[in-house]
Amino acid sequence: MASTVAMLVGGAILNTTTFVGGSYLAKYLSGNDAKDILYEKERHDKALDKYQNDYAAYQKRQKFLDWEDENRRNNAIAS
Repeated sequence: MASTVAMLVGGAILNTTTFVGGSYLAKYLSGNDAKDILYEKERHDKALDKYQNDYAAYQKRQKFLDWEDENRRNNAIAS
């Protein structure tokens, strides 16, 4: 039991270190050109805006499908 917990904690620490180190290394190697940073920020903002719009449309569609399914069940029970 103790070895399982130790492996779990060790794995979590290793994954965190790898993720943070990889991000730092990628940022360090890519340089800090202000033009590149601004381009990346604009690209990220556009992608985030598109995701939010798409997700809102998905939620609206899902709400309709849930409403339609609920009505079908109610009509089936009433019949």
